[in-house]
Amino acid sequence: MKSMNLRVDERAWKRLCCELFSRTDVESAGLLLAEPVQGSGRTLLVREAFPLPEVAYSIRRNDQLSIDPVAFNRLMRPARERGWSVFTIHTHPGALTAWFSAADDAGDARLMPSLACQIPHVPHGSIVLIEGGTAAARVFDAGGAASEIRVTVVGGELAVATGEQENTEPWFERQALALGACGQAKLRRLRVAVVGLGGIGAMVALQLAHLGVGELVLIDGDLIEPSNLSRVAGATRDDVGTLKVDVAARYAERLGLVRRVERHAEFLGPGHEHLIAGCDAVIACVDRQTPRALLNRFSYRYLLPTIDLGTAFRVDAEGAIVGDAGRVVIIGPGRPCLACWDHLDPDVLRIEALSEEERLAARRDGYIAGADEPEPSVIAFNTHVAGAGVVELLRLAAGFSGAKTPPLRLAFSFTNGIVRLNRLHGRASCDICSGKAQAAERDRAVGNDHTSC
Repeated sequence: MKSMNLRVDERAWKRLCCELFSRTDVESAGLLLAEPVQGSGRTLLVREAFPLPEVAYSIRRNDQLSIDPVAFNRLMRPARERGWSVFTIHTHPGALTAWFSAADDAGDARLMPSLACQIPHVPHGSIVLIEGGTAAARVFDAGGAASEIRVTVVGGELAVATGEQENTEPWFERQALALGACGQAKLRRLRVAVVGLGGIGAMVALQLAHLGVGELVLIDGDLIEPSNLSRVAGATRDDVGTLKVDVAARYAERLGLVRRVERHAEFLGPGHEHLIAGCDAVIACVDRQTPRALLNRFSYRYLLPTIDLGTAFRVDAEGAIVGDAGRVVIIGPGRPCLACWDHLDPDVLRIEALSEEERLAARRDGYIAGADEPEPSVIAFNTHVAGAGVVELLRLAAGFSGAKTPPLRLAFSFTNGIVRLNRLHGRASCDICSGKAQAAERDRAVGNDHTSC
């Protein structure tokens, strides 16, 4: 079975762990109901995580538990109705390591075929949890064969609840001195998407290739133009007319440190979420508002940390810079979204949604001014912002310095040579990042079956 990842919101995971270990004199159990990401074949998104109510246990001791089948079937009904995966989770009180006992094996041998029969075509599995949040997890295929599954907890960091070790490869030895062997191993497991391979995106892709991320997903439908050569890393004069994704992929593949490079010669739009939903993180380097708005929503819909990068300059008639800015914004579960930061402009989104004919008519009528004018771009400034964005990925995934109190936004002024760390409380009314949309979806799916759990 292909390596799989069970992704869960940090707040839901911590709440579940706390509830399950509210008693340590007996084993406790719960359920995770997970939505498979369509098109990825490898990622499951936990939509509901809850402990079992006391009435659901037929046996509950410090070394054994048994669940009443009627109660179990009632609690898993939302997954059955929606075709979601079901994962059981139970504690081993006092254990120092998470492992599956012979009794666990016997229980799964009976339960998993039943789940596969009731909810076919999706994987199901089980998790053993010990105090501190460390877990052992496995997933079963239709034939009953088990394999390990990674449990990724998405929040302030991309924490992996399931223990995994990997030896440092020789070309990363110096890097591991800074990130630690564990941090480097986490990078090697990552699947990262870079959306937009222009001046900033090309530099981001180059750095990720040298860092040795496990899988690199490159997305851009644009071609190299003559004006790109001064700022798109890896491009040559012979590449004019070549796809930007091909130039970035060529560099990464020749370097030979990335295990898999995937390229998509497309502009991200509605219906393209399958390109990124199975990734662990996204670095957005787009220069249009429409894909930025889509990525903003995808980040919360798919529990997908996203780092949004950009630079902007204003020049006078003589070409002198009179205003400059660069930014790095980290969005996703537990963080305010781009709309809360006022980085999404409804007027620009409206203009971008116009057809070419409508746009020409609006320009003739004076409703659009300068929307398609080229903006200044300098590789040195792009490199600065790209590097800062990649550092935030290291902070997220490898626990790099400051991971416990990470910045939410970095604001650069190249003219003044300063960077500001910004923080913001998201709007309680925001239907993207406040959790209202997710809560509404959860309530529709789950109903009131286990509100007392």
